[in-house]
Amino acid sequence: MSAAAGKERGALRIILAERSVAAVIALALFINLGTGIVLPILPLYARSLGADYGQTGLMVGAYYFARLMSDIAAGAVLRRLGVRRAAAAGLSLLAIGALLTGLSPSFPIALICWAGAGAGGGTVFAAMYNALILGVAKERMARALSLFYGAFNGGVVAGGFLGGVVAGRFGLNVPLFCLAAIAAGLAAVMLRMLVESPHPALPQGGRETVPRGRETALRGTENSVRALFRIRGFGGSVISVLANLWMFGAVFNTLVPLFARDVLHLSTFGIGVLYAVSLAAEFAVYYPAGKWADSRGRRFVLIPAFALLAVATMILGWSPTVITFALVMALLGVASGFAGVPPAAMLADVLPEHESARGVATFRFGADLGYTLGPLVAGLTAASVGFKAAFITAGLPSVIALVVVTRGRETLPRSQTA
Repeated sequence: MSAAAGKERGALRIILAERSVAAVIALALFINLGTGIVLPILPLYARSLGADYGQTGLMVGAYYFARLMSDIAAGAVLRRLGVRRAAAAGLSLLAIGALLTGLSPSFPIALICWAGAGAGGGTVFAAMYNALILGVAKERMARALSLFYGAFNGGVVAGGFLGGVVAGRFGLNVPLFCLAAIAAGLAAVMLRMLVESPHPALPQGGRETVPRGRETALRGTENSVRALFRIRGFGGSVISVLANLWMFGAVFNTLVPLFARDVLHLSTFGIGVLYAVSLAAEFAVYYPAGKWADSRGRRFVLIPAFALLAVATMILGWSPTVITFALVMALLGVASGFAGVPPAAMLADVLPEHESARGVATFRFGADLGYTLGPLVAGLTAASVGFKAAFITAGLPSVIALVVVTRGRETLPRSQTA
């Protein structure tokens, strides 16, 4: 057991020894501390500006819709600016957008400014994913991603709690000012800390040698995104991340704050505590999820995770008490943690290095499509049919992902599975 533990510690040291990877993990921690401060409060801030449930979902989704649009251009931006300058530019735009959202006198202006913040956030996340995929060996990718998502979620956990405290004491717009300050500070730091990932050198003839299963998919159509979906496993990774983040955007970012306040009658502090409980449970399973995904396979982790994610999401609206709601939220956090790590590892398994920018942009597009549609559909469903139907709708993409992953193939090379 001690030898295995030593091996794990050695793998972690190798992952963190790469300066750019360590910087990305630190960036994930602090940027999500800032966004975590805003997440549980944003729907309430939208309501304070006169928005109904549908408009509140639109407000939450606007950030991710702008990220979605920025994903389309992310590949070109990264190739032109590089990871370091692209991340700094995105952080600067995020800071300005958050600041102006907090200063907005009306809902329409806040909506536009928050969308601007989302465009910056999309560029930042594309840069982070590229740095990870190019900087970590595939056999350690899921564990590296578990550290990344652990930092990501650790920031959201701390931020969710702080957001409730800050909003309750100083006002619903002050968390946005906190995000602006954090993003502005990170822009300056990341210009110094991030290291540019060199563009992979291609063999003679300008093409990378790829496994036979991928060579046919790319031949003759390398500049087409459609060619990426001919790579076995690529579509599964995109659908998996879309489903998980649809749930996150719909449930955590939209329905939970509204349901907790309007049905369970919790304060902003209580909502922050709910976030902390659920996301702490998610945080706790990230590393086991990465370890098992690297040793037993991506599907071994994803199939039960999506089954639990669908069930937990759909029953959440039937919670009669705060305690029951908190318990189901913790269960949802566990399922989301196990479902969150493998998709990006699947992407790294099958994506040729010279397709990294385009592949990551497409993957991020799927993620932000889930983030965009989830809150919008949840808000409209809650407004027209009620919370129970909204929670059921939020769980349906997880059912679809479960079917796709179950019918798909394992992407982790057999030599690496236990």
